[in-house]
Amino acid sequence: MSDPSTRRPDIDGLRVICILLLHLYHSARMFNVNDPWHVKSPRLLAALNGPMDLLHMVRMPLLMLIAGLATAFALRRRNLGAFAWDRVKRLLLPLVFGMLVIVPPQVWVEWVWKGQYAGSYWSFWPSVLRGAPYPKGSLSWHHLWFVAYLFAFCILALPLFTWFRSASGARLLGRAEAFLARGANLWWLAVPVMLGRFLLRDHPETHNLVRDPKNLVFYGGLFLAGHLMGLLPSLDGRLKALRHWHLGLALATLAGVCLSDKLPVPLRYLVFYTGIWASLCAALGYGRAHITRSTPLLRHAQALAYPFYIFHQSVIVVLGWWMLRFQLPPWPFFGLLTLASFLATWGLCEAVARIGWLRPCLGMGPANPGGRPGSRLGAILPGEAR
Repeated sequence: MSDPSTRRPDIDGLRVICILLLHLYHSARMFNVNDPWHVKSPRLLAALNGPMDLLHMVRMPLLMLIAGLATAFALRRRNLGAFAWDRVKRLLLPLVFGMLVIVPPQVWVEWVWKGQYAGSYWSFWPSVLRGAPYPKGSLSWHHLWFVAYLFAFCILALPLFTWFRSASGARLLGRAEAFLARGANLWWLAVPVMLGRFLLRDHPETHNLVRDPKNLVFYGGLFLAGHLMGLLPSLDGRLKALRHWHLGLALATLAGVCLSDKLPVPLRYLVFYTGIWASLCAALGYGRAHITRSTPLLRHAQALAYPFYIFHQSVIVVLGWWMLRFQLPPWPFFGLLTLASFLATWGLCEAVARIGWLRPCLGMGPANPGGRPGSRLGAILPGEAR
């Protein structure tokens, strides 16, 4: 079992914050305007559009950057074979379980709500086993696309991770650290990410892994950037030192994002992704500066973060669809759905953490002899933050 004192509390804290923001964002998608969702409220809330656009800028990019960081930490104490097997257990197994058990209720609710299906869930579920992909079929990973992409990045990057451990790789990392730790040079890590996003701007975002070059380059670039940050410890100091500057730049770009439709395309992308990278760097810097102690609450929250991520969207969709029958005003509906789905998801996580045979299906390690639910849970999204 890992020693909690060796964990990085800043990474654990940012991970938990990401999951909470993700839950809030997905709760709001039932109510915002011009954003398709599996089930929508008949009365929408246009006021949510702006805040959701800002959340969308940073929620998943920060989670992927943290995943890259955590992968670097995980490899400090594992050989590559053990690391690959751990990714199979912590990512691939929960992904398969999620596609067969966790995600199908979302598809069923959507089809029932749209009038595409009239039967019970139990008569619907066998269609998942036929393997026809969503939306024509019922097999999908929906919000678990992130797990699929992270697993692919981890496995595809194994040759690169091997080279980093070689003498030539170590020499290059040493030179890279000396360069990136000077001034604002760590921004060079963002250049491939921004450039790829701009060059692939006309490609749709499919989240199907195979035909999704825009997201593969973007999230793959963030994963590698995070991994390099984890390998180059001097960058911690630069992120901490530049945190106020990054925050100011992130806030300054908000006005540019609001006016981005009036800007020429290259400048629009430059402003938008400058804001994203500045926000990510500010988050990492403030986390390093201020989340310096691991508390029992933080340890328990990070322990449940991965199963919470797996469960949360299905709970939101099913509960939101069920609550439509009460015809609540939109703001109370949104607030009640957010709170009720949070409590229901949390309760599910606490319950599953106590069922030994279910724990691996949610990316959890074995429980300790005391049976405390927070023990040996996989860090979101795996790669321990040490």
